[in-house]
Amino acid sequence: MPVEESFTTALRSAAELAPEPNALAFAQGAATRGARRRRRRRAAVLAAAAAVAAAVLAAGSLPALHGGRAPAAQPWSSVSGEYMRDALVSLLPNGHVTSAMGFTGNEGDVKTGPSAVVEIATARGAGQVTLSLDRVTTPVRESSLGTHCFDPSERPTESCNRTVEPDGSVLMVNVLLPEQAGMGKTMVASWTHPDGRQVRIDSFDRSGRGEPPLTGEQAVAVLRGTAWDVGFGGVQATDAPRPGVTLPATAALHDAVAKLLPAGAAAGPADGLAMPGRVRLQVSLEGRTSWVAVEVEPHWQEGEQSDPRKTFESGRGPELTHTADGTSVVAGGHRESDGTDGPEVQWGAEALHPDGTRVTVDEWNGPDARTFLPGAPALTVEQLRALATAPAWRG
Repeated sequence: MPVEESFTTALRSAAELAPEPNALAFAQGAATRGARRRRRRRAAVLAAAAAVAAAVLAAGSLPALHGGRAPAAQPWSSVSGEYMRDALVSLLPNGHVTSAMGFTGNEGDVKTGPSAVVEIATARGAGQVTLSLDRVTTPVRESSLGTHCFDPSERPTESCNRTVEPDGSVLMVNVLLPEQAGMGKTMVASWTHPDGRQVRIDSFDRSGRGEPPLTGEQAVAVLRGTAWDVGFGGVQATDAPRPGVTLPATAALHDAVAKLLPAGAAAGPADGLAMPGRVRLQVSLEGRTSWVAVEVEPHWQEGEQSDPRKTFESGRGPELTHTADGTSVVAGGHRESDGTDGPEVQWGAEALHPDGTRVTVDEWNGPDARTFLPGAPALTVEQLRALATAPAWRG
């Protein structure tokens, strides 16, 4: 594989597999919106790293691995991309590396933790291994970024093992099944220290044989490598809440949704991960039952210097309306693919309240959180709009 092609492929894959809480997504629409800022941040850094394409090695330019020692820890807190690359290569099991690259996390205006991407062929097959360093807000909880299993109704799952160790660190190994034909399994493993330091590995199959190139035991061995200890200098918590912003607990959010439903509607129990600020439940009304997911983020803003209202309303088009009390709202239905004439399979409403509270409501028919079927939903778009714009959401 030419250097340019190898670099582009790995870069694109690394951006898609960068550490973001896919498991936190509770519905397809909400997942896209909820992860958009994190994906843009990581993808921007990786894209900026194209300037260091020399770090990508041509096929065969790295020897087969035979359990070499990790590079000696450097005396400085900010490690180089080369250090990250070489450390990951040296800690991988026996196999043939076809390309590798490393990033400091400082390649662009947006700062992230250092990372490395390796293409490797092992006895299990060919695939990619992405390792990244991050930091989460302390104290570490079950809902902390990257410390919990993916929601199996949101992402097809083969297995997940989550262990809280005696020192309070959390080890998670999640094996995800293919979402599309022709794809292999993906393994996501993370080790989160009590002080918030987190090492994460994403390993996925490229060979079509189904298994990722690393076993769970091999991934854990890499995560526990002492080579990563020097890489956390300057890495800030990416999930740190803004001062004064507290996300509502799932139980409280479920009760609030139940009270705001139209007369005659029945709310089922909360389903999925108990993540602050988010709830998913089934709602029944007049013989129809649909999934409804609600996300509430108080004092929402896209960036510290941006105008939340302008950001929220940008590009919304004629669907954007305003309530009498000044709430901006967008509501409507969505087809399976944009621009098609097929039936609507998802309905939703997004509202930005005058106090900055953002409420997102998604509704769909189907057996789980990843299957969207046509048919009349339990709640109409107007009822979703009323739910999203209810003054009760405001702080």
